[in-house]
Amino acid sequence: EEDFDGAELSGYARLYLNGGGVATDNQSIGLLAGPCLGGGTLVNYTWCFRPPDFVRADWKDRFGLDEWAGPAFDESLDAVWERLSISPESSIPSERDHAMRKGLESLGWHSEVMQRNCKGCKEEVCRLCHYGCQIGAKQSTMKTWLQDAHDAGARILVEAPVNRVLIEGGRARGVEARTLDGHVVTVRAKAVALAAGAIHTPAIMVRSGMDGGQVGKNLMLHPVLLTWGIFDEEVRPWEGTLGATFSDEFLDMGEGYGIKYEQAATPPSILAIFAPWRGSHESAELMQSLRYTAGYGGLQRARDGGEVVVGPDGLPSPRWELSEFDRDVMRRGLDGAAQLLEAGGARRIYSSHAGWVSYEPGRDGGRESLLEAADRCGWGPAQVTLGSFHLMGTARMGSSRDSSVCDPTGETWDVKGLYVVDGAVLPTGLGVNPMVTIEAAAHKISRGLAERLG
Repeated sequence: EEDFDGAELSGYARLYLNGGGVATDNQSIGLLAGPCLGGGTLVNYTWCFRPPDFVRADWKDRFGLDEWAGPAFDESLDAVWERLSISPESSIPSERDHAMRKGLESLGWHSEVMQRNCKGCKEEVCRLCHYGCQIGAKQSTMKTWLQDAHDAGARILVEAPVNRVLIEGGRARGVEARTLDGHVVTVRAKAVALAAGAIHTPAIMVRSGMDGGQVGKNLMLHPVLLTWGIFDEEVRPWEGTLGATFSDEFLDMGEGYGIKYEQAATPPSILAIFAPWRGSHESAELMQSLRYTAGYGGLQRARDGGEVVVGPDGLPSPRWELSEFDRDVMRRGLDGAAQLLEAGGARRIYSSHAGWVSYEPGRDGGRESLLEAADRCGWGPAQVTLGSFHLMGTARMGSSRDSSVCDPTGETWDVKGLYVVDGAVLPTGLGVNPMVTIEAAAHKISRGLAERLG
């Protein structure tokens, strides 16, 4: 914790994949992942959710994952919930939360206090935990499972990216890595648990000779569109708890796809990234209005996926674009966010489109004009700024090798003793922050692996 200074630039540079600068090949969406010890759990927003029942039912019906819809997975979800000390105790509402709750109450929409994996959280530093929790309150995997493993005798080698899995006779026998100083490291093992994230897990597989089939396919994302509101009163959105309120009013708008509304502490960099650019003067105006601004994120369960393609150099390239179906869901999410901001008292509302997509409630056409402006601006690359913190699916499990990379135990179909225990193994997106689901999947798969190894 003593290395976390809370600064935006050093936080991104040291703790995020490619310094936070990963995007799909067509620039349709920015992707965030944590390559640090503890991974995404070290830099995420501490927002904890179990997977929705309709998602688990979907896994059972479409992928034949019966155990994942029943009590066996419930046990792992319960174990994660307890180990991470998840509760609403640290969700002290900020001015952002008060504005959001006012809007939700006015509309009569679902409103709930955020459950968070924190112990001893303090408001004055909570706003900085996406650059590493400075007081160790966030119960990341570094503070929990990895610490447990270390205490039990496991040893962790950092700054040594894995190049490939060692495969002998169709079975995983270890891994080969190379330190940042250039030293080759070989680790022999009875089994390998692969957890390099949905971008680099398939890349390691391809470099290990496992190209073809479903490897790298089905990149599932939670695209987030931000909608901003400028209020008459100061919001000071960089202060207070990272986020203490959410709404599932539109979580399922049909077929299990919809929007979860969340809001987070907003340092200047977030507004700079997701605000429209119409020139230096207009940009300066928006930045100077930050103290009066609140942004609501529409976390979306995208139905249609992309892929991760690995080039001749062995490096992964994510590919994804917003489908027509998902665009329509996102458009409805924008309309809902505008309603919420307007009900909460915002005097100007604008989206994260590249062009000026905005309206002033009661003055210039209302939400209909906002949606018309969004359609004119467009929903494609360079037309709207989208981000995804949640990357899933590129080595997904299923009951058939024709449509999946791993079997229901998490073991790959093609290489025995190789297990995937990260977000890549999930068969679909969730529509909720996936940390608890990913850790519970790793827990369930690991218990099975322990039994097989005796």
